[in-house]
Amino acid sequence: MSKEKSFLAKQKIALGLVSLIVIGIVIYFSTIVVKDAPIIAGFVEGEHYKLLENPRRVRGDKIEVMEFFSYGCIHCYNLDPELNAWAEASADKVKFVRTPAISSDYWRMLGRNYYTMQKLGMTEESHLLFFRQVHDVKRNFSSIKRLAAYFDGKGTTAEEYTKAFNSPEVARKIATADQLSRRMLIASVPTMIVNGKYMVQLTRTVGVSRMLEVLDFLVDKELADKELSIVQ
Repeated sequence: MSKEKSFLAKQKIALGLVSLIVIGIVIYFSTIVVKDAPIIAGFVEGEHYKLLENPRRVRGDKIEVMEFFSYGCIHCYNLDPELNAWAEASADKVKFVRTPAISSDYWRMLGRNYYTMQKLGMTEESHLLFFRQVHDVKRNFSSIKRLAAYFDGKGTTAEEYTKAFNSPEVARKIATADQLSRRMLIASVPTMIVNGKYMVQLTRTVGVSRMLEVLDFLVDKELADKELSIVQ
């Protein structure tokens, strides 16, 4: 009888351990499902993107995607080809805007160069080439003289470049870029702002490919919200 009781006791203990293991497995897989579900259904605010506390009103039929960048940022340079391809493929629904970030005097100089190229109508052919000069060739563009010398003969002259660089229009644009950066609390680049409301940044969980997927998700979300507001 004592042997039978001992066997039953051991059997109960074994069943209890099995039950605990099963419960643990169920909890583990339940956690995985909860954690991974948002990726299947979409992206999660606070993890993949942020809602700005002080959003900016954006007008127009297309969804504005603004990139805060700097020619001095290697991550911006690495992202640029894929981002350009994404912007071109999304041109029917997205208005893509670049805005220079200004975190130092040198970045301010590079930002003024961006608006100078824009004023001279040289952005399309010069943007990526200038990125390469900074990061591959390692050229120093810390003065207007050096910038003007580089662009001399590349669709403009040193004199024309200098005049555009020092123009009120370029000064106004760089001041506006600085204000936007401060208002939206841009702390790093590249940073994307979708329709003045959502911020997307490169992080350990949001790489280049996922960043573009998050942009697609937020653009579609904003388009759906626009259509809903029209119906209502």
